[in-house]
Amino acid sequence: MKLTFLGTGAGESYPGLWCNCPHCAYARRAGGRNIRANSCAVLDEKLLLDMGPMCFDAAARLGVDLTGVSSLLITHPHEDHLYPMHLHWREVEEAHLQVRYPDQMHLGGPRFTPLPELEIYGNAYTEAVLQPVLQETPSPHAHFHRIEEGVEFETDGYTVMPVRGNHHERGFAHGYVIRRDGKTLLYALDTGSYEPDMMELLKKYVYDVVVMEGTTGLNEQYGGHMCMENNRRFRETLRASGCLREDSRMILTHLSPHWCPPHDMYSVMVEQAGMILAYDGMCVEI
Repeated sequence: MKLTFLGTGAGESYPGLWCNCPHCAYARRAGGRNIRANSCAVLDEKLLLDMGPMCFDAAARLGVDLTGVSSLLITHPHEDHLYPMHLHWREVEEAHLQVRYPDQMHLGGPRFTPLPELEIYGNAYTEAVLQPVLQETPSPHAHFHRIEEGVEFETDGYTVMPVRGNHHERGFAHGYVIRRDGKTLLYALDTGSYEPDMMELLKKYVYDVVVMEGTTGLNEQYGGHMCMENNRRFRETLRASGCLREDSRMILTHLSPHWCPPHDMYSVMVEQAGMILAYDGMCVEI
C-alpha cells in the first residue's frame, strides 16, 4: 500500500487562516513543509481518507490524481474532514460522456470523463450530513454505507475495521484499521484517548504503520484530541501489547499551529520521541 498525505493540518490549517502568531508567521515566511492543508490522505490513489474542503486543491498541487478513487472512508463530519459539496461535482449527463472533445465544451457540466462508482463509509453522524447532498444530486454515482465499530468490511480489496474515537460525543468519530496484502495500517484522526473496549479491539492487530492525530502537540491533551506525550504513551502501549514490529512506524498528523511548532523545528522533536512528523505530500510505502 502507498499512503500519500494530501494534508496534515488541523481545522484552522497551518498557518492559521486568521492568525499571525510566531508559529503562523514563521510558516508563511518559510513555506515548504511548514504549510499544512486540512488533514486528508489517499491509499494507492484509490481509497480516500476524509474529504475536506482543501483535499482536491492539495492533490492537484501535489500531482496526485483522485479521479480513480472508488472508496471513501470518513472519520467524522466536522467541516475540515468532510465537505459534501465535492460530491456535487461528480454529477453528469450520461450522454455527455459519449461526446468527444472539443464538442464537449459546448455542452456544459462539471465533468466529461467516466468515473468509478464511489462507495462511501461513515457513521450515523456522517450519514446525516451527506444524505441531503446525495439525494439532491441526481447522478453522483456515490453510495453510502453506515459502519459499525468492530465489524469488518471489504472495499476495493482492502479489509477495514472501524474503531470508535473519543471526540466530540460518543460515536461521532471513527478511525480505521486497514489491511491488504499482509500489511496493516491504523489511521486514527481526532481520537482523544481510546476507551477500554476500543483499546482491546486495537490490540488484536499488529501494525506496520500507525497514523495518529497529534493536534495539541506540546500542550496537554484536551478537547477530544491527542498531544505528543500521549501519542508516545499510546505507541508504548501498543509496543507492550505486541502490536508493533521492530520496524513499525508511528506518524503524527492533524497538527494545530498553536500547539505544534513549525515543521522545521517540530519534526526534530517528534523524531527524538521516536515518531515521525507527517507533511503535505509525504508518501509512505506500507
